[in-house]
Amino acid sequence: MPYDPGRVGFRDIPQIIAVHQDAYRRRQLMEEPDLTYLFWECTLRCNLRCTHCGSSCEATTPLDELTTAEIMGVLDTIHEDYDTTRMVVAITGGEPLLRPDLYDVMRKMNRFGMTTGIVTNATVLTRERAQKLIDAGIGTTSISLDGPEEPHDLVRGKGSFAKTVAGMRTAAEVGVPVVEAITCVRAANVHRLAEVERLVRENGASSWRLITIDRMGRGGNPELWLGPAQVREMLDFIEDRRRALAQAGDRFDIRYSCGGFLGVRREFTVRPGDGQCFAGLCIASILCDGQVSACPSLPRSWAQGSVREKRLSTIWNERFEQFRDRSWGKTGVCERCIWWGVCLGGGLHERLAQPDEFCWVERQRG
Repeated sequence: MPYDPGRVGFRDIPQIIAVHQDAYRRRQLMEEPDLTYLFWECTLRCNLRCTHCGSSCEATTPLDELTTAEIMGVLDTIHEDYDTTRMVVAITGGEPLLRPDLYDVMRKMNRFGMTTGIVTNATVLTRERAQKLIDAGIGTTSISLDGPEEPHDLVRGKGSFAKTVAGMRTAAEVGVPVVEAITCVRAANVHRLAEVERLVRENGASSWRLITIDRMGRGGNPELWLGPAQVREMLDFIEDRRRALAQAGDRFDIRYSCGGFLGVRREFTVRPGDGQCFAGLCIASILCDGQVSACPSLPRSWAQGSVREKRLSTIWNERFEQFRDRSWGKTGVCERCIWWGVCLGGGLHERLAQPDEFCWVERQRG
């Protein structure tokens, strides 16, 4: 019988209960949003030109980015309006290490009790920069590694693999508290995930997050997308490795990240609970030009305002209606789906980027 991720039986009752409990937490946040996770897209400048970049980053930025004084002022208002000791800040780009004031901004975030992390390609992560990150209070450094050398360099540029691996090793050796690897899984590397795991572990990562490529920016090339059999291969690999690591008492963490509802039998085997989309519920983003959105992967047309014009708390409290009332999404494949109450329409960035193929239950079929 063909694999059907939507099929369930009596043995799945504990998982059914668990996914409904997760959905209940999301519905509670729709009623009472609670901002505890903030993305800061600090720049769109990047030293690489990856062929799968959803932000289409270049060496220069096309936007009027926030100045040091502006972002420092925004942090002051956030500290005034929120308990910032409850807040995690993920600093993204572009390449965050190209922003000269990065360490000063991070120091202020950490003075306010925020937990900080960055997402970097690590090609310019020297020992000096790694130490400056530590001195600024870094929590997690997430490093993009897309395979062994050939598939990595194919999308990120010749010679980038060696530099990224060196940067990952440097971060671990200097003492960055958490070094996480991130892999964009595509047709060219899905068969080589065991090799990637060995590489990230050998070079100092303590966790590994696998994601897929969204059909936005330069990610619109069909050669980068996974077909149903490849989606199942990726999820099977993650499930098998998580089970084996748990049985061995190995604390190395592998998980699938992002995406909508994967089906009852997948949700807690490839990632922990609460793995679905919380954009606009407990998550917001300050984009490089001061626009405020829910997730930096969303189209910029979905921005809700600008911190150059209003306080973040005002935008958070007065806007984000589309994120907190998802009834608009109960159309198409969702209209008669029995899992609507659990899924609530999928991950928003996927729903908007690829409206004809966003459902992860359907993407496993075939």
